[in-house]
Amino acid sequence: MLNIGRMAPGGHDYYLGIVASGAEDYYLVAGEEPGRWIGHGAQRLGLAGRVEADELRAVLAGNHPGSGDRLARHPARKVPGFDLTFRAPKSVSLLWGLGDRTVGAQVVAAHDAAVDAAVTYLERTGGFTRRGAGGSETVATTGFVASAFRHRSSRAGDPLLHTHVLVANLAETVDDGVWRTLDARRLYAHAKTAGFLYQAQLRHELTVSLGVAWQPPVNGAGDIAGVDRDLIETFSQRRRAIVQALSERGEGSAKAAQVATLDTRQAKDGKVSEAQLRAGWRARAAGLGVRDGVSWARRLTGVARPQPPDGTALRDELAADTGLTANASTFTRRDVVQAVASRLPTGGPVADIEALADATLTGDPARIVQLDTSRPRTSGDVIRRPDGTTVDATGGEPRFTTRRLIHTEHAAAEAASRRTGDRVALGDQAAVEQTIVDRGLSIEQAEMVRHLTSSGRGV
Repeated sequence: MLNIGRMAPGGHDYYLGIVASGAEDYYLVAGEEPGRWIGHGAQRLGLAGRVEADELRAVLAGNHPGSGDRLARHPARKVPGFDLTFRAPKSVSLLWGLGDRTVGAQVVAAHDAAVDAAVTYLERTGGFTRRGAGGSETVATTGFVASAFRHRSSRAGDPLLHTHVLVANLAETVDDGVWRTLDARRLYAHAKTAGFLYQAQLRHELTVSLGVAWQPPVNGAGDIAGVDRDLIETFSQRRRAIVQALSERGEGSAKAAQVATLDTRQAKDGKVSEAQLRAGWRARAAGLGVRDGVSWARRLTGVARPQPPDGTALRDELAADTGLTANASTFTRRDVVQAVASRLPTGGPVADIEALADATLTGDPARIVQLDTSRPRTSGDVIRRPDGTTVDATGGEPRFTTRRLIHTEHAAAEAASRRTGDRVALGDQAAVEQTIVDRGLSIEQAEMVRHLTSSGRGV
């Protein structure tokens, strides 16, 4: 999926420090591959290809990577950037780690394509800055100045194909060309959706290139069909350590999981080459009955083709009571994008998923309704687009619901209204008043008790 965190000053040195000394010998020498520049903001600064240390340090400090001139008038020294971590499902990492180099290269290409597609979505939906007194106006930017560092293993030494996308806290506004810091609220708001889209694009890429089949996605992510669960658990040592730490403490919250993740973190061994890693992984897999990792990986490929989505059936499913309103009465476009992405077994391109989501929202007004949230707006309530138009930014996206839910709510309200004269649950008011005093209820609590014991309403 996708995790996002604020970078500390100097945090980029870790990613630069574990890069292999020679990219041409990456398979045999220790270290990770060099990073690569991504994002439209990077293109605006002439950054492309391999990430050089001086260039990365410059943009994270708010300076031009070529001239060294100050770009941002007020650079974000405390938060120089954001670390977006895209992780492939464990079964995908196993296919990459146990398969031959040809299969591995195709898995890497699929992962990179999925990362790029998700980052492009996040640029459009989360790439904004603020200006004016107190940051009163929200403005779109030309995109991210970002560097992608792909890593191949977890800190416990298990195969874990993942990419750290370091997004500089620096962006150029579309209308006046001024470089400012990012509005992190937008980044965090759309991060979950970007994670769902990464997973869907990854499934699509691997189905097209290798013909792998998939288990039903859970929370947006799906594992490859045919990969034994015991094998996945065996190669998930980091997860087991975190779960054990939570169990020992009797905790289970998201915050507790973050603490356990940090407490159980161990230093990554940057002295092990990919060849050594693969040999160790195949030896461990052999202990679980996978005698030939290369043959095992090949058996997972060439068995499936992409499944074009049935747009009509998908819209029917999302508009049903068990669809978008199963757990909430209203939803946003982000919720629809996530729902579409998680319902495509073989995934799909990000552009297609967004098109399906938009068709769901606008294709049948008899089933999907946009709620009226009109009210007077200030300059801080809008996002200014490149064409000069503005859209609401109050937190702020349009919200929708289904007509079925509206009808259900109206029916419930009418049923309750019909029972206003039932004269039930009437209490002795003297006893009620004494109980209020005895229990020491607050003014609001006392008002509620009096209403419930005197209204006589059936509901």
